[in-house]
Amino acid sequence: MDLSQQLAGAPISWGVCEANGWGYQLSPERVLTEMRECGLTATELGPDGYLPQDSRALASLLSSHDLSLCGAFVPLVLHKPDRLASSYERAKRQAQVLAELNAENFVLATPAEDGDYDNRDPMDANAKSVFADSLPTIAEIAKSFGLAMVIHPHAGTMFETPQDLDFLLDETDVDICLDTGHIVVGGGRPLAIATRAGQRVKHVHLKDCDAKAAERIRNGTSTYSVEVKNGMYKPLGQGDAQIAEVIGFLSSIDYSGKLVLEQDVMLSGEPSATGGPVEAVRESLRFLESLNL
Repeated sequence: MDLSQQLAGAPISWGVCEANGWGYQLSPERVLTEMRECGLTATELGPDGYLPQDSRALASLLSSHDLSLCGAFVPLVLHKPDRLASSYERAKRQAQVLAELNAENFVLATPAEDGDYDNRDPMDANAKSVFADSLPTIAEIAKSFGLAMVIHPHAGTMFETPQDLDFLLDETDVDICLDTGHIVVGGGRPLAIATRAGQRVKHVHLKDCDAKAAERIRNGTSTYSVEVKNGMYKPLGQGDAQIAEVIGFLSSIDYSGKLVLEQDVMLSGEPSATGGPVEAVRESLRFLESLNL
């Protein structure tokens, strides 16, 4: 694997998130500057409207930081028939921006409601029936813009648990974004999911996760937002997400896509000029370097 070409960043590692009440949001200038200072050469787009939606303005901003765009995390409500039309329109707008900047991946998440990852709806027969139509439609929208759609397993969405991913892998031909941290939150083992998906892993979000914190979410004694605020996500190598093993597996199948560092944090205010979320990113980079890939 060529980490110099495959590693990328995402604003969520700097606490920038679309979820309701997520906390203090750092400026794009600081986030992009610190990404580049860490040696990252590409980024995902971040929340809708965080970076410019006009492709020329976005291209100019990213170029000024010597960064390219590698994709976008796009949360769309797709299991409720009355939400499909608006979700399809949003997908088209997002896909157009990605295509105009030569990004590769449309990373789809399927929340129960916009901006809420503390609650989810059951993946019941009705939801599966709606997804039978909505997932192929989003895939076609992405394809029409020259993009690849991948499903992102994520807390508080319709694809969260290993059983949800069984439906995805067994009953659809959709590829996945392997998010190591969210797989732990859903009760899965990242290496097992990676091995099962194999060549259907087309995009990767690397985050490490405290399994005990994840268990508190699953048993209902805590919530996703509380555990993130309390530091559930760790620098790579310091949690239970099998990062070294997953990287080893991806290397064995010649995975050539992006490895996006994502360590979701929630900020209470502006960090000092010499500290903050960037320190966790640097720790993660040092861990990856220690693997001697």
